[in-house]
Amino acid sequence: MKKFQLAFLMVLFAGSAYAQFEETKFVVGGAIDYNTDASTNASSLGIRPSFAKTIKANALIGISGGFYTTVSKSDNSSSKNTNNLFNAGVYYQRFHGIAGDIFFNWQVLAGMSFMNQEGNSSSYDGKGYDFSLLPGLSWKVMDKLILNASLGGASYSYQTNDSKSPGYSNSNKMSHLNIRFNNPQFGFTYLIK
Repeated sequence: MKKFQLAFLMVLFAGSAYAQFEETKFVVGGAIDYNTDASTNASSLGIRPSFAKTIKANALIGISGGFYTTVSKSDNSSSKNTNNLFNAGVYYQRFHGIAGDIFFNWQVLAGMSFMNQEGNSSSYDGKGYDFSLLPGLSWKVMDKLILNASLGGASYSYQTNDSKSPGYSNSNKMSHLNIRFNNPQFGFTYLIK
């Protein structure tokens, strides 16, 4: 079994990359992700536009932004929290050919985020720094269009937060390390030649 796993990894990472960005100068793209968590009764929706320059026949460097909103409700009461997150950053993405027009890709993203959470009687503002590693699969469906999919990845974030409610105010700092592979993301990349 270990030999099969090693052979599979060699195909993914050491395999020859197909020149999917040959003669391409820039790419624009976007992604949508949706997540629901039954244990916390929360659901989130996010959109992430991006713009990048090709630096090799199989690699991109670019900028990315995003808006995510999460709504959580309590089963036992009428309380509801809405959390809005804006982020922006730079990323590096590399593609490795698997077969034909199917690619394994990975993306490293570093950036800043700004958060606002509103509840029934409290508010919460925060800002932070994020670092993410996202593996995924891509399919070049047309000469200028690539479809992308990912189930999640690993991320680290450092945040400073200010929370306020009637008669109470607090500031704190937090860091989080998350590894999640239950957060599907679907997107596209359009090649500008």
